[in-house]
Amino acid sequence: MATRRMEESWERTKEQIRVIWGDVLSDQELQKARGNLHAMVSLIHEKTGESREEILQKMEALL
Repeated sequence: MATRRMEESWERTKEQIRVIWGDVLSDQELQKARGNLHAMVSLIHEKTGESREEILQKMEALL
């Protein structure tokens, strides 16, 4: 469900990701994980070291 919402409102989702995590992710990386919540969580985790659980909570809140 969250993955579908992420895909449906991609531009808004992308901007909110940038607000929360800054510019740690390139547009290419964001595009690659687009529409896949778990891939996005993994990518943010790799770039920031933040726990997957915290990232998932933040992602679900913005979706």
